[in-house]
Amino acid sequence: MKSLNIVSESLVSRILGEDTQPETKFFINEMKTIGIDKLPYGYASLRRFIDPETMKFHYQKHYKGYVKKLNSALRKKDYGDVELENIVKQISKYNTTIRNNAGGAFNHALFWKMLSPTPQKPSGEVFEKIVKQFGTYRNFKTKFEEISKKRFGSGWCWLVLTDTGRLKVMSTSNQDNPLMNIINQGGFPLLGLDLWEHAYYLKYQNKRDEYIENFWEVINWEFVNELYKSKTEKKLNESISPKKLLYENVSDYSDIFSNNKNVLWTYRRCIDNTLKRVLPDKWYENNQYSEGSSSGIYGLEQEGRSVINKLNTNYIGFKILVDDLNVVLLKLNKPTLNFIGVTPSQQVEEINKFCSYMEFFGERIFKGSKTLDKIMKLLNRTHDKGGQLEEYVAKKINQEFGEGTATVVGSLGSKEDFAGTDLTVNFDNKIQNAQIKPILSMEVIDGFYNIKIKGFVKKFNTDLLIFSNINKEVYIFKNKTVAFSSSMFKIPTQDLIYTVN
Repeated sequence: MKSLNIVSESLVSRILGEDTQPETKFFINEMKTIGIDKLPYGYASLRRFIDPETMKFHYQKHYKGYVKKLNSALRKKDYGDVELENIVKQISKYNTTIRNNAGGAFNHALFWKMLSPTPQKPSGEVFEKIVKQFGTYRNFKTKFEEISKKRFGSGWCWLVLTDTGRLKVMSTSNQDNPLMNIINQGGFPLLGLDLWEHAYYLKYQNKRDEYIENFWEVINWEFVNELYKSKTEKKLNESISPKKLLYENVSDYSDIFSNNKNVLWTYRRCIDNTLKRVLPDKWYENNQYSEGSSSGIYGLEQEGRSVINKLNTNYIGFKILVDDLNVVLLKLNKPTLNFIGVTPSQQVEEINKFCSYMEFFGERIFKGSKTLDKIMKLLNRTHDKGGQLEEYVAKKINQEFGEGTATVVGSLGSKEDFAGTDLTVNFDNKIQNAQIKPILSMEVIDGFYNIKIKGFVKKFNTDLLIFSNINKEVYIFKNKTVAFSSSMFKIPTQDLIYTVN
């Protein structure tokens, strides 16, 4: 029987206890048959986390019991040669007995590999992504512990990689796994903690919180990173179009949004209405999600406001939708959408056709399609880059004018975010708010700075406008007499306040 294992013989030799022998290792997505995984260390190897008696009982009785009962249930229904991971992914096809025991077998096969007798510091791509997304490793630990402690009764706590490429901490009940197709907003498990009483009670008794807090001492970060690598490499290989095609003629779509407001506002209404119709359980009106919150989608790829709300002003996202709709229209022998090289009135006709197609295809697009996957990756990447630029600008201003002069504000969905505020700046004991934009080009013509940006050009109700790129100069302008022309800002030269090198 082949088993779910780690990566290489050299890695195995470093983590095995003296009670076991090395074995060949496989990734999660390569598990071929349902067998009993050999414990990759001795029962006493994790003593700083769990006692030998609990480990032996957990492995010999509970885990092996799940595998035995699963195989028995599968034989009764004559399912043939099936893979455990595929059973878990398609669990809705099976009865409750198979669901419970397949989950138990799969979860524990992962859990053994997620623990290491040799202490490991958090590191690698997963650690970097944790810090980037949660702010600090401590924030992530606090979140994981909080959700673990909230689990009432039996279950698991997980760190998962969602289909949109984001990390998320979540909990499942009993032996359910985030990969199961019955789990709402699940994902690919990277790290899991068994919260059943049988996993800890002999050592900790009723002190489950202590068990949760000691978990960090035994995490096998090498295995966690290999799981992440196996999933992200697979996703990369499954990409359906070269990156260069995504950005081909993209400036034309930016110009459409800047120059044809009828198209822009029709598109915005269309996207909002489609999201509201297709995802009604995640749509909240003003002040419904929390006091001061704006209408939109919440709790899609993460807790709180979703980045998908940015789609209604993102011209690259618009291009993705048009391109993918045209692929389908060609297959159906229908006229394709064309916004390039036509008159403004013809563009309005095309956006109305676009909206009618969204009425028909919206359900398919915004519920797990490859198009949605591309859109979410784009919006997350754009959001992350925006956050990096804000941090860079604040750092440069603080270096120039003193620590505490600039403060990043306006997290996604916040009051500041809706108001267009990215930064507050204290110049001469006066607090001013600022919008930050990345520069494509900047030149002085007839007493005006003509500034093209990477993004949507519109009016911002802030005191200041700041333009920069990472590792470049920072330009700070008064936001008084700003004009707009084609996809650029036109700002009088006398409104430049500071240039920070």
